[in-house]
Amino acid sequence: MAEMLYIFKQKFSDSFDTLKNTSYDKENNIYLCNSSMSVIDFDDVTQKLYPKKQPSSYDSIIIEEKDKKVFYIEFKNQDKTDISNKILHNKVKCSDETILNICKTNNIKKDNYNYVLCIVYKTTNTKYQYRRFEKNTIHFELRQYMPKYFGKIITNDIEFFKKEFNKQYGCDKNIVDIIIK
Repeated sequence: MAEMLYIFKQKFSDSFDTLKNTSYDKENNIYLCNSSMSVIDFDDVTQKLYPKKQPSSYDSIIIEEKDKKVFYIEFKNQDKTDISNKILHNKVKCSDETILNICKTNNIKKDNYNYVLCIVYKTTNTKYQYRRFEKNTIHFELRQYMPKYFGKIITNDIEFFKKEFNKQYGCDKNIVDIIIK
């Protein structure tokens, strides 16, 4: 069986980018984070696989081969209340089909990995102490995708990720330099 990170490096080596670049909001000309951490630009991978009509996809992927963890990250430059559940649900389904296709085509056992979905949205003006109570809450009606698609789903604002992601979810890469612009 092939390892997922190896396949992405072999077949999509030019789709690796920084977390900062994958957080870019073209409509508003803004980066949602300022991290130089290397990630897979999953929008780019999807565009290469489906050049005529791209299905919806996550912004970036982080693969922790050692722990068999795959983090899907979707950035939303919107307040939590303005994010469409329907759009996120479509992203989940389309992205899963794309990953399944990559796994099947490259002899990767998809079930060998633990998947974490991270929806990162614009920081609101509420104080962190109030958001702390929500840090384990799954928003956008995404709980229905557990455990079939994900072992964990994290939906929180950029400040949560800046302060808590590395500590809470054991990603051995440094994500704590994520900064809202």
